[in-house]
Amino acid sequence: MDPKEKLKQILTEWHEFQVPLIYPRVFNTALLKGDEILSIVGARRTGKTFLCYQIIEALKKTHLADNIIYINLEDERLAPLRGDELSLLWEVYLELFNPNLNKKVYLFIDEIQNAANWSKWARRITEQNKNIKLIITGSSSKLLSREIATELRGRTLTFSVYPLSFREYLAAQNIHYDPEINSKIRYGKNRIVLKKQFNAYLKTGGFPATLTSGDPLALLKEYYQVMFYRDLIERYKIKNIKLFEDYLTLIIDQTALLFSISSTAKKLGDFRHSFSKNTLSNFSRYAQEISLIFEVKKFAYKIKEQLRSPKKIYVVDHGLVKAVRFSFSQDHGRWLENVAYLALVRQGQDIYYHKESKECDFLIAKNHKIVQAIQITKSLADPKTQKRELAGLLEALEKHNLAEGTILTEDEAAVWKIGKKTIKAVPLWYWLLIV
Repeated sequence: MDPKEKLKQILTEWHEFQVPLIYPRVFNTALLKGDEILSIVGARRTGKTFLCYQIIEALKKTHLADNIIYINLEDERLAPLRGDELSLLWEVYLELFNPNLNKKVYLFIDEIQNAANWSKWARRITEQNKNIKLIITGSSSKLLSREIATELRGRTLTFSVYPLSFREYLAAQNIHYDPEINSKIRYGKNRIVLKKQFNAYLKTGGFPATLTSGDPLALLKEYYQVMFYRDLIERYKIKNIKLFEDYLTLIIDQTALLFSISSTAKKLGDFRHSFSKNTLSNFSRYAQEISLIFEVKKFAYKIKEQLRSPKKIYVVDHGLVKAVRFSFSQDHGRWLENVAYLALVRQGQDIYYHKESKECDFLIAKNHKIVQAIQITKSLADPKTQKRELAGLLEALEKHNLAEGTILTEDEAAVWKIGKKTIKAVPLWYWLLIV
């Protein structure tokens, strides 16, 4: 079939398309303003396409339907792509529909990496048509967020999609929480409902499809396998698969712990692997580039100290960790820390950890100044644990001249006044609802 006819068929079908069930996601609508191309990025199966659907449904309430267009370049009817489909798209669109070209036209291109020379087309179409707001997504196995920024040469803003936050997880089940209305939720009857949901969230994580899966953990194992082979092994053409598999296993086993390539190299040496530290460094970068893992640096004013110090490792979803690494399931506190880290990342926080004579899990920086210190622990019931967690937090507060600090627990609350410092212990499930 002629490419124009294929496009006409697909675009007409889209115009009549009934959007499937959407789990509401938090999205900054201010990103739809301005002339920049909006890139929606994130790990596999986090819901990038469904976020596009959500944005489209919201736009339809205030915009002419003909001013909104969506196409997925993974539609098999477009195969094989000849290379001119994007150039024909605008022409076909104007033939089929009657947009108001004096108003903003929202053009969604899903899996844009499948089209040859997509970046040149994106730059041209938005330069020639100032009322076009182009929104694109790409597959993590073929197109990375840094590559989008490089290809579009500063003409793009990026929105990262992560697995469901706890609030999004609740909203997906039609459970809504307003902190102003429900200020006493920590003590009211609905607390039991929220705690039960939080326990389920801890078990399976936030990948959207786990909510309706008959076997969430099996699904998460499948996700991990696809990430490993398609997004990592195939994309980066890794030859020593066993080495990479063992290295990634060791990294994930150290979720919420201090990690260094040197110490991990020693462990791999015990497995009789042959490698260079540069290879391991590349392996870590690959896993970060597909948003499988994240590294947090020690806060230090000297860059050399930051670079030389061990990193703390976190994973894109705590449910994914549980599905692939049984040993991790025994350390509940590290689950909680991973959940807290992702909550901070969704807020766009600049995150570090503190370590001098004592440790503090998270330092939040703004304009190169530490403004918040947070400690995570499952429970403070053990006096030794309480002493350790308070001491680490107090050291961080003193170091950065902060008056208050927070300890996030599984379900405990308390307040301490220690000198001029105030420390509050707050249940993590409650904190996730109010931040």
